[in-house]
Amino acid sequence: MISFKDVAFTYKGKKDTQLKVPSFFAADGECILLTGMSGSGKSTITKCINGLIPEFFEGEFSGDIFIKELNIGNLPVYEISQYVGSVFQDPASQFFTGEVLTELAFACENYGVERAEIKTRMEYAVQIIGIERLITKKLKDMSNGEKQKIAVASALTLMPSIILFDEPSSNLDYASIKILGNVIRSLKEKGLTVIIAEHRIYYLKELFDRVLYINGGKIEKEYTAEQFRALTNEELHGLGLRSLNIFEDKPVRRFRNAEEFAEKRETCVIALKDISFSYKDSGKKILNNIGFSLYKGDITALVGKNGIGKTTLLRIISGIYKEDSGGIVMGEKELPAFARVKNINFVMNDVDYQLFGDTVYNELLIGAAESPFLHKKIEEVLKRLNLYDLKDIHPMSLSMGQKQRLIIAASYIRNSAVTVLDEPTSGLDYKNMLNVSAMLSDLASEDNTVLIVSHDYEFIMNTCDRLLFLDETGIASDIRISENGDAVKHIFEHFIGGIING
Repeated sequence: MISFKDVAFTYKGKKDTQLKVPSFFAADGECILLTGMSGSGKSTITKCINGLIPEFFEGEFSGDIFIKELNIGNLPVYEISQYVGSVFQDPASQFFTGEVLTELAFACENYGVERAEIKTRMEYAVQIIGIERLITKKLKDMSNGEKQKIAVASALTLMPSIILFDEPSSNLDYASIKILGNVIRSLKEKGLTVIIAEHRIYYLKELFDRVLYINGGKIEKEYTAEQFRALTNEELHGLGLRSLNIFEDKPVRRFRNAEEFAEKRETCVIALKDISFSYKDSGKKILNNIGFSLYKGDITALVGKNGIGKTTLLRIISGIYKEDSGGIVMGEKELPAFARVKNINFVMNDVDYQLFGDTVYNELLIGAAESPFLHKKIEEVLKRLNLYDLKDIHPMSLSMGQKQRLIIAASYIRNSAVTVLDEPTSGLDYKNMLNVSAMLSDLASEDNTVLIVSHDYEFIMNTCDRLLFLDETGIASDIRISENGDAVKHIFEHFIGGIING
């Protein structure tokens, strides 16, 4: 059982109260979905429950929070964590070791759990999450989706009575989201209280008992499961929320047809020629003779199961990694890795690695070409992405979704001929997803080329002109979405969705 009494919190350095919850109650075994737009306060609520606020996040806290009738304000954080397990949006931020088995054992060892019991708990977590093939892999060699699975398994080894998920599906492919849904169902059946802060809500449709809509740090609306499931996609979108039925939702933008872009597609901007890559320490080949071309003005989605090599391929294209063999041609020249770094703009999924400015506004000045219209353009893009009111604060004070929009805004300001993005919508609500979609469309309309790694079906259907499906054999499908949108749905449902241990 969890209960709040007159809880309020203001982050240090901010004038406005970020959270104000007079009362909140979660019963034993209840599954509650916290949803709302980016920056609304969902993650702040979870940080209050697990004790990170006010112990690790500085600010002004007031009120009382009770777990099983214990006031957690009187408990040290290490004791709270015996009751509450947490899975953060950035899974790497909660890792303490470099290998899967030691990571799974780490928390239990710190609490003095007997060795035999640790082994039993680890086997349970590995089986329920379906990570048998990952246990010998190093964490640094994993995709973001694979790391997310390890984070969930690690939280389960302590056998908490409450488990918190903060955007748990953000880095997962369609099949892995199915697994996550089954895990949450299993936790409910075992009587755990499950609190989920999430934008991507379709996979939770049959799991939540209640839904709390958070806006401006307050619980603005509360729904029973039946009431929330009865909302139409239009009503959900009006609240800034994603769809409960993603395959039934119609894209809001007009697809750019083949005739309209036939001339531009004759202009190849970048071509991959038989790219192969292996990790140096393990020797495992992850990419083998990959080849495709990207064209002027096209927005291309690259999809595939977690761990297939999508992010690795983006890092090769952008020059961060050097291919073992093959080459990448831009224009008429084959460019080595160091030259690609200068010519291709890469937006990482781990946004914290790309934030360098001391304010949101100054972040957009870094690397931007001087022009008489630069400051006007910066103001316009900040307003467009709902960041203008935050322009004077430090980027690291932003929510994950706000950081993501800031990095995308910086990419837009730099206006590179080629931009590649890794999961750019993992922390975005519906309205901001559409804003990012429109901005990328603007980039493409100016004859720039955009390549996006994404598991986000809604975003792909609202944004991309073309889809490349990467599997173990290479590029297995190349689809022009306006001509064959059903093929995209088929790939998500049967190829990505059918690979249960991906």
